[in-house]
Amino acid sequence: MHYVVPLLGLAVLLLIPIGLLIWGFRTCRLLWRRGTTTWGRLVYNYGVRGVGASNAVAWTVLGGYFGATNIATSADDILRCLIGTALLVALFGTPVALGFGYWIGTTMASIWGLEPDPSPKSLNKRLERSRGSRL
Repeated sequence: MHYVVPLLGLAVLLLIPIGLLIWGFRTCRLLWRRGTTTWGRLVYNYGVRGVGASNAVAWTVLGGYFGATNIATSADDILRCLIGTALLVALFGTPVALGFGYWIGTTMASIWGLEPDPSPKSLNKRLERSRGSRL
C-alpha cells in the first residue's frame, strides 16, 4: 500500500513528456504547411516557418546555454545539463514558438488587409451549395 504514492508520481512524470510530445506533434502537423495564397504564404511561410522556427531554435540554444552555465554544478554536469535543458526547452518551446509565429503571421496579414483562407468546412459547404444549385 505504501508503493501507491511513488507509482502515481512516476505515472505523472511519465505522462507529462508524453503529453508534451503529442501536443507538439499535433501543433507542428497543423502549422507546418506551405501557403498557396498570399495570406497563406505570409502566415505559414513567413510567420510560422520564419519567425516561429527561428524563435524555436533560438530558445533551444539559449536554454542549452543557460542549462550548462547556471544549472551545472561541476564540469561533469555541463554536457548533461546542456543536453537535458535544450531537450526540455525544445519539447515545450517549439510548439509555443510555432504558435507565436502563426499569431505574428495572422497579425501581419490582418494589418495588410488580406482575407484569411477559407476553412475546409466552409469549402465543403460551398461545394454542397454549388452542387445543389446545379441540380
